[in-house]
This record gives sequence, structure tokens and C-alpha cells, in this order.
Amino acid sequence: MSEGDTGQARAAVRKQRALRAAVTAAATGFVLAAPLSSHALAELNPTVLRSMHLDSATLKKVRAYDAYRTREAGQRHRAKRAISFARRQIGKPYRWGADGPSGYDCSGLAMAAWRRGGVHLPRVTYAQYRGVRRKVGLSDLKPGDLIFFHGRSHVGMYVGNGRFLHAPHAGARVRIDKLGGTRKRQFAGAVRPGAPAYREWSASVKELVRKIDRMSAQEEEADQKPPDNQRSLHIPPPTDTLPKSPGKPSEHAPDPAPGTAAGAAAGPDTSPDGANPAPRPSYKADPSRHAWAKYVGPADDLTAPGHVPN
Repeated sequence: MSEGDTGQARAAVRKQRALRAAVTAAATGFVLAAPLSSHALAELNPTVLRSMHLDSATLKKVRAYDAYRTREAGQRHRAKRAISFARRQIGKPYRWGADGPSGYDCSGLAMAAWRRGGVHLPRVTYAQYRGVRRKVGLSDLKPGDLIFFHGRSHVGMYVGNGRFLHAPHAGARVRIDKLGGTRKRQFAGAVRPGAPAYREWSASVKELVRKIDRMSAQEEEADQKPPDNQRSLHIPPPTDTLPKSPGKPSEHAPDPAPGTAAGAAAGPDTSPDGANPAPRPSYKADPSRHAWAKYVGPADDLTAPGHVPN
């Protein structure tokens, strides 16, 4: 068998396995979530993770929670797509056993909407409820959740603000109704397609992941800052990069030590107890270092023009 034949055989085997999995899912009511390339699992910043020196157990929890919240975010994106599709079907007639595009029954509409969102649901209401792992209560409903009534013989899609979208019955059209008292009494369960099974996470793990997010954002922001030679004109350069004028002390230079000549020129020194000013150090000129100190001629020659000495 040639290499090309071997590759084709392997592809055929993979295709058969995928087909068997799809058939098994349809028969058992298991829900398949099609992956969305734009919502792959997030990857925590490895540089930040290494800098935190987490032990292996904590690191495992952090990665698990990050994967969980990423799947939650992906589910919300899918729910928006499912709701958007369902809203476009408003006004189409109810048709028993139909799943579009010209008409729908209740479960056919739910299946078609979530198929557009990337989640494949079984065809009938009972299998839809069984096949979705994430069950939710009436008080925890979020947009996109499927709500079941009348012993799960009818299903609608929650769209928020206490309302749900459904294909009601024969002779009616797809519409949005209020989730009022009567419907709440008929409530028989709700599910969240595409969401992971609910799991409790400790507050410490959540806070640790949020801290990693903040540190990652700060690092990314620092990487995006332009170097000094690419700064805009309205952004002043750092003060430590400005050229220093000769003879002018730097603004960041340390204060002169008390008792030195520079310190004496800057202001009066104080005694250690801070009560009275300390005496200034006396200055004795060295005549040998100054040429004018050796002059022994008349004083008149040293006066300025127009000055009459006393």
C-alpha cells in the first residue's frame, strides 16, 4: 500500500469514528458542542506564572479555573448567536415536527437556534433536557437558557428581562412572551447548552487568577510603550535623560553634608540637638596661593578708578 493510500485509509477511519460518535450522541441525547476557533482556551501569561513561584497544586487549580471561566465566556458568546438567530425567526408559523427555515415547532426552534450557536442538541424536548449537563434554576436563568414547561413537553429560550422566545402551538407564530406567574407554575426545569458542568471555586483561587490577569495587563502595557527615541512631541522625556549644564548641580543631587563648604553656603548648620546654630568653620586664606597677597606697593594702585581712599 502506498503512502497516499495509507493516508486516505486513516482519514476514512477518522471519519467513521466521528460518524459513530455523532450517531451515538443523537441516540443517547448527549449534547455536542462544536468548538469555536475564536474562543479557544485562554493561556495564562507564562512569564507572570513563573514569577509567582506557585506550588504544583496551586498551579493546577489556577489552570483549571482559567479553563473553566474561558469555557463560560465561550458559552455566553454562543448564546448570543443562538438568540440572534431565534429573534430573526419571530413571526414564522408553528409547524409540528418542523425545524425551519419556513416554520418551527418548539424543540425544532431550540435545536436550530443553538445549532447556529455551535451546539448540537437532540431533536425532542425530553432528550434536550437530559442531554445538557448544566441544569439551572428558575432564579438563575441567563439569556440563551432553555426553559421547559408542562412536564418538559414544551420548551422556550430565555432572552432576558423575564421574557422567553418560543413557538407556542398550532395556529400561532414564533413570538416572545412574558415569564409570568402562570408560566412559572408550569416551570419544569432549565438547562444551559454549551456550558461546563457547574463547579464551585474557592475565593482565593479566583483572586489569584485576577491578580495574574492584572499583572499580565501591566506587563503588556509596558511592552507597548515606545522607546525614548520614538516618543511623541507632547510626551516629555524622563528627567534623568536631559543634558546637564556644566557647573549647574543636578536637581536630583544629594544635599551637601553638614559642615562642608557646600553645606555652609547653602544655609546655617545646626547643632546635633537642633537648639542653636552651630558656629561656621573659620576660613584662613593661604597667601602663597594668591598672587595679590604678595603685592607690597602703594594702596592707591589697587583702588578702582574714581575711588578716593580714606
